[in-house]
Amino acid sequence: MTPVSRRRVLQGGAAAATTVVGPAFTGFGGLVHATPRGTLPDIAWDELARGLDGTLIRPEDDGYNEWGHPQNLRYNARRPAGVVVCHTARDVRTAILWARRTGIHLIARSGGHSYGGYSATRGLLVDLSQLNEVRLNHEAGTVTVGAGARNSGVYTALQPHNVAFSVGRCPTVGISGLTLGGGFGFSSRKLGLTADALEHTTVVTAAGNSLVCDETRHPDLFWACRGGGGGNFGINTEFTFRTTPVDTVAIYQLDWDWQDTPAAFAAVQALVEKAPNAFSCRIGGGSAGRTRPGIRAGRKVSALGQFFGTADDLRDLLAPVLRAARPKRVLIENQTFWQAKDFFYHSVPNDRYAVTSSYLDRPLPERGVRTFMEAIDDWPGSSNPDGAGIALFAWCGAIADVGPRDTAFIHRTARFLLATETTWAEQDHAALVAANLRWLRELSHALDAYGNGQAYQNFIDPALRDWRRAYYGANYPRLAQVKRTYDPGNFFHFAQSVDG
Repeated sequence: MTPVSRRRVLQGGAAAATTVVGPAFTGFGGLVHATPRGTLPDIAWDELARGLDGTLIRPEDDGYNEWGHPQNLRYNARRPAGVVVCHTARDVRTAILWARRTGIHLIARSGGHSYGGYSATRGLLVDLSQLNEVRLNHEAGTVTVGAGARNSGVYTALQPHNVAFSVGRCPTVGISGLTLGGGFGFSSRKLGLTADALEHTTVVTAAGNSLVCDETRHPDLFWACRGGGGGNFGINTEFTFRTTPVDTVAIYQLDWDWQDTPAAFAAVQALVEKAPNAFSCRIGGGSAGRTRPGIRAGRKVSALGQFFGTADDLRDLLAPVLRAARPKRVLIENQTFWQAKDFFYHSVPNDRYAVTSSYLDRPLPERGVRTFMEAIDDWPGSSNPDGAGIALFAWCGAIADVGPRDTAFIHRTARFLLATETTWAEQDHAALVAANLRWLRELSHALDAYGNGQAYQNFIDPALRDWRRAYYGANYPRLAQVKRTYDPGNFFHFAQSVDG
């Protein structure tokens, strides 16, 4: 939808007011002042609208429901007082400086897929989705991507040129949050993380400065932008990535009966331990949505992945798995890199959901597999067809070729990433939602015994207590120093943001 332009006629005292989240409003351009209760009058919003190349959308405007809601509807009540739909990087600067003067809370949104709802606010939402241009530099072997581009848009632009870098599986995830939190997909064991391909990025700071960051220009901020998480140090408006030529790959999908889950996990993990970097894998199990507990239909376990090689070589590689845990369905075939991308595309859950994560330094043992199988049988159920389950992603490979301190992303040497998820829908009653969240916490706590204490910052979890250590480990003090340097007033903040 094309945003509806908002140009309101000022009508003196008839203007509505919006509560400021932050310091009291002390005047905008000398025109208006806050009421004693700290509210922000329309005259200030209209001043912001006039300064934009893009569009300001308020709750009463057409299009607000489209632009104002978060991707995870669990946080649907957290609606913004205004949305700046940026058409230029200058709009980002304008919004930041205006928010600083008014004291309103500001959050930037690229794809809006923050699992913890941190790309939602009751203040000012800066939407970057229209900054989605993708420009390829053939001579340099790089691609420059606007901060609002989605995975699907990036790969659509790269496909005619048969070059790529590693991006995620979900087509609607924004490149900005993906990169800033590390970013992985089915190419990462071969090509590295999304952040590992980053050559330079442009960041607008709280002071309104637009900084180009790379290994020589603001190298500390560049370091932080590769795994330090989104929303911490400024608003990135553009990224330039190094690309790699791609051609034909082989893909696979193996499905087993539920009772074969322990054998399947054991065989697949044993293969991952010795597989080449060209091989990627996700194995997972769970239940489709159901309306009440005790129903065991819809349980499933499957593995899928990509191999930078031929289907014949992939079949040889998978032979031990096929012997040890005979699947009920086997798909192994050659595809172009771009066909494989389409095959793997899978959106994050719909409606409402919660996710936890942990990194494992060794395979999940059989007792851990049986723990999650028993939990699936006891899942409270919900009306969301996405259901609940776990996913285990093969790690290391090229990810481990970069040192844990070389970028802000510290999770380099783990063997696996484990994600646990539950979903529900709007019509599910509060007691069922609470039961789902309790179920997730109990399962996560039980599986934490097999992890190394770390968690993936792009699967951000608002209930994670020791999140500084889990997301950033020994890199957190350096991130805090970068924060003090580039955002000393902690303008960019949310519940789990880096603080100085």
